[in-house]
Amino acid sequence: MNNTELYERLGVDKNASQDEIKKAYRKLSKKYHPDINHEAGAEEKYKEVQEAYDTLGDEQKRAMYDQYGATDGQPGGQGGFGGFGGFGGFGGGGAQYGDFSDLGDIFSQMFGGGFQDPNRPRKGQDLQYRMNLTFEEAVFGKETTISYTRSTDNGKQESKELKVTVPAGVENGQQMRLSGQGEAGFNGGPYGDLFVVFHVAPSKDGFEREGATVYSRMGVDFTTATLGGEIAVKTVHGDVKLKVPAGTATETNFRLRGKGAPHMRNNNNNGDHIVTLFVDVPKKLTKEQKKALEAFREAMTGEHKKGFFG
Repeated sequence: MNNTELYERLGVDKNASQDEIKKAYRKLSKKYHPDINHEAGAEEKYKEVQEAYDTLGDEQKRAMYDQYGATDGQPGGQGGFGGFGGFGGFGGGGAQYGDFSDLGDIFSQMFGGGFQDPNRPRKGQDLQYRMNLTFEEAVFGKETTISYTRSTDNGKQESKELKVTVPAGVENGQQMRLSGQGEAGFNGGPYGDLFVVFHVAPSKDGFEREGATVYSRMGVDFTTATLGGEIAVKTVHGDVKLKVPAGTATETNFRLRGKGAPHMRNNNNNGDHIVTLFVDVPKKLTKEQKKALEAFREAMTGEHKKGFFG
C-alpha cells in the first residue's frame, strides 16, 4: 500500500486537516453503512472507509503511515484499532488513555533490534472487539457483558467474559481500551490490551449527532409558522414544547438547550438539540380551507384571484 491510498479512500488531500478528515469519514460512513446501504459492495466499501479513518484519524498513526506507507504490525495500526484513541475512567477492565510504553518494541522491530535479548519479556498482542450500539445506547450508555477468546500463558485458548460499561456520549468509531485483557505475553511479559470499538447504528427517529449536539428536522404547518404557536419537538430525552414565533420562515433553526447527548468528559452536562423547522405545505385542501386562504391572500394583497389553490 502506498502512502496516499488511505487519503484517496476518504477523498481528501494528503495535507487535509484532522477536521476535514473527520468530516469526510462521517459522510462516507453514513453513505456506505450496511444498515442503510444494501447495495452490493457497500459493506466492503464501509470497511475500507473505516480502515482509512482508523489510521488517518489518529495523528501518531497518520505520521507513521505518511512516512512508511503502512502501519502494519503496530498496536492499533492498519487492520487494528481505530477511532479517536482510547479514553479512560469508564470502569470495567481498567479502561485508560492510550499509552505508548511499547514504542521501544515497535521501533526495534522496524529497524532491526538484533542487540535485544530474544528471551526478554514482551507484551502480548492486542485484540479488537466490535460492539454494535443503537443510537440511543450511544447517547445514554449502558452496562453489558462481552465474550471473546484469547490465548493464555500456557498457550491455550480460553473463553473470557467481561463486564463493560459503555460511557454515555460515545460516537461511531470511537474505542475504549481495556488494559491487560488481550493475548498472553511472551517470556513472562504482560498481557496485551483489548480494544472495544463502537459502531453506532443510524437513528430510527431521524436524529443526527455531531459530538454532544443532536440535530433533527420537523415540519410545521403554514398557520403555525405565520401566526405562531406551540408545538411538541421529539428529542432523545422525550417530547419538548417549543414556542414558534409568529412569522417563522422555513428552514429556521431553534436550539433546545441541554436536550442533546452528554459531553464525553462531563456526563452531567448535555449538549443541545438543534431542530430545523420547515413549512409543510399541504398538497390537498378542503373547499373551506381554500376559501379561507383565498380570503387571507385578498386581505394581504387587496387582489382576488379565483382558483389559486384549484
